[in-house]
Amino acid sequence: MKMKVNGQIISGQFAFFAEKVLQEKDYYRQFISGTISSEQFREKMLADSSLQAYFGRDMHNYDRIPYTPLDEKIPADVIFTYLVDNNIIPGCDNMYSGFDEYRQYVRQNYDHSDFFTCIYPEDERLVYAAAQINQPKEVFVAGAYYGYLAIWAMKTVKDNDGMCVLSDIDDDVCKLAKKNIDKLGYGNNSEIYCKGAEILLAKRTKPIDMLILDPTGKWNDPRPEYRSKNVYALCLKAAKHLLRSGSMIVVHNMSYEDPELESLVAELQAINALGTAYKTYNGLGVYVMP
Repeated sequence: MKMKVNGQIISGQFAFFAEKVLQEKDYYRQFISGTISSEQFREKMLADSSLQAYFGRDMHNYDRIPYTPLDEKIPADVIFTYLVDNNIIPGCDNMYSGFDEYRQYVRQNYDHSDFFTCIYPEDERLVYAAAQINQPKEVFVAGAYYGYLAIWAMKTVKDNDGMCVLSDIDDDVCKLAKKNIDKLGYGNNSEIYCKGAEILLAKRTKPIDMLILDPTGKWNDPRPEYRSKNVYALCLKAAKHLLRSGSMIVVHNMSYEDPELESLVAELQAINALGTAYKTYNGLGVYVMP
């Protein structure tokens, strides 16, 4: 995904671009200081026609900005505390161990090229924490794009001498993912495929400790199950023979309110996966096989 503002390509993390645009706005400063609620912030932001110069007429991205938590730890803290309190996982101690140093390393070295990603700081932290808790040796990332979400699990994968499989149907982003993964030292612990995740998962026989779902199908695909986020359920169905007790499913863009994810929710229930979600800019969900 490439983004242009006034003819200039905007690359890197959308979160920082959005923050830069909004930091001059009084209502944004009021929101950060806690003076107004997220609902009030959203109302004022959507009424600000000047933002169209940066975000265009498509409300898809900035409509969700007010759901960004004021403290990036909140989504992971809430989700993993829920999992512990309901005896779904044994504990979540030290889930942020080494995170700050690792984030600095990644941000200093990751090449976004001309692409931008909507992976927010809370997403980075949650995937890192999930890997610290789950300690996976086998990770599969469906819809890996250029690898920026996957990279937050890669340190733990390498520490465990494991393997992370990244799948995306776009050849350009697969090449950029490989460039970054090799640069950060994870070349021997990764495999990158420019192919649909549902195809790879259906053929795979080796069990998966962690499945990360973030694919996006074409909105006008003639096959309804492949459109946009409907493809999540398709990938989970293809992966269910690979999941075992303790396997963790991390869902990016998770929302129980999104009709495109109804089939995913049904599939999670069908395989008895236990977990919860938190509403953020993207929406985050973590589920564990019993």
